Amino acid sequence: MMPYYVGIDGGGTKTAVELRTRGSAAHSRAVFGPLNCNSDRTAAAKTLTNTLAWLAAQPEGLAGCDGLCIGSAGISNPDAYNFIQDIIRAGGYTGPLQIVGDQVTALAGALGQPVGTVLIAGTGSICYARTADGREARSGGWGHLIDDEGSAYALGRDILRTTVRAADGRAPATALTELVAQRLGAPGVQPVIRFTYAPTTTKKEIAALAPLLDPALQQGDAAAQAIIAHAADELTQMAAAAMQPLGLQTGSMALLGSVLQKNETLRAAVITRLTAQFPTLTFPEPVGDAADGAAVMAENR
Repeated sequence: MMPYYVGIDGGGTKTAVELRTRGSAAHSRAVFGPLNCNSDRTAAAKTLTNTLAWLAAQPEGLAGCDGLCIGSAGISNPDAYNFIQDIIRAGGYTGPLQIVGDQVTALAGALGQPVGTVLIAGTGSICYARTADGREARSGGWGHLIDDEGSAYALGRDILRTTVRAADGRAPATALTELVAQRLGAPGVQPVIRFTYAPTTTKKEIAALAPLLDPALQQGDAAAQAIIAHAADELTQMAAAAMQPLGLQTGSMALLGSVLQKNETLRAAVITRLTAQFPTLTFPEPVGDAADGAAVMAENR
């Protein structure tokens, strides 16, 4: 029987499961529901149960799994960690098990090994760094209420703030005012306030405003340029704070997340700032995703 290894990337909307045999490319992959123990444990339990059932249906069965690594948000909460571990063990898996934060598997997937630095700016933001001997450091990632600078949420929040400041006369007129009005379907400050403080408006709705920066930047809008510059400064500080204590500023950094992968202006600004501080730091293109990284860690535990 050929043993296999499994990497799980648990997300807020879906979970990717990768199964591979030793030294091979991905053998097979499946997608299940959400896996976020800090928001919906019923859904998380169902996702884990379905994953175990899929593994049990493999030709080698569940007993053929010689390494399982799960990456998910919120694992720093011991209760969440134990919740996942208990379900996996109760489901019949007795082999080697790793449960880590999703930033760890993202690093391993992007760089092909869990060594180096990953700067992530999506709906939220975080920087995570790890050395070959297992020393770790992180910066940021403390949630949208007090942190997540440089994230899509922060960009959307700054867009809204800029429009109301411009309406007050506290800031110059900006192309963002019209772009926000088009998105909300009505001009003026009141629609902005209603949208911002509506009970149905979550951080995802505010983060969804971030792409409005692109057309404003194309018009040379000074306010949009200032928002990008601030975000680049914050992400650069975040990266430096994680890398420097570990001496990784001469290594490789993966830039991940929807903001850093889709907003070319911000990505270029971050690279320019980091290169000015750390001339030998490199920014390779990701070789895989977090499910790949989890599978790598499962195999090389």
